[in-house]
Amino acid sequence: FQTDSEAWREFVRIYGPLIYNYCRKLHLKDCDAEDVCQEVFRQISTSLPSFEYNRKLGRFRSWLGTVTYHEICRFFKKNKKFQNQMGTPGIQDEIYEQAGESDAVWSDEFCSHIFTTALNNIQPLFDDQTWKAFELTWIDDVGAQLAAEKLKREISWVYKAKFVVQKKLKEEIQRLSFDSIIFQK
Repeated sequence: FQTDSEAWREFVRIYGPLIYNYCRKLHLKDCDAEDVCQEVFRQISTSLPSFEYNRKLGRFRSWLGTVTYHEICRFFKKNKKFQNQMGTPGIQDEIYEQAGESDAVWSDEFCSHIFTTALNNIQPLFDDQTWKAFELTWIDDVGAQLAAEKLKREISWVYKAKFVVQKKLKEEIQRLSFDSIIFQK
């Protein structure tokens, strides 16, 4: 059982890099992306005490993407240095025009981030040989027979190793993306 502060730290650890990378994909500089991340987390932390999660109203990932996108828009609006003084479209205008496209970027970024985070979270749970069998057969798409030869193991062991890791990966992806770990108390 996690305390509120442990859950919050895990939430920031998991979603901080996602928000940061999304900001960078929408052309924010490093320090500006960090500022937007801080503002997104500030908004979330102040709204959480009264937040009622209702999946019928939408998924957490969509809400987080929307909060992040709006904060990026607010950032551009507030920072006049990004507004083109010549009246021609600048980065700010591009961001507003890409609203639908940014949803796809967010979705792709979210899925990729959750997958990578899940892999990183579960890898320490397995010995090197089991992980290597999974990596060879599932990530590198090497045939089970060749993987067995490389690892000097029986082919049945390779299939079992791959299955065990895939099962844990699926569980971790579900845990991370069921809509958010912050709601799993």
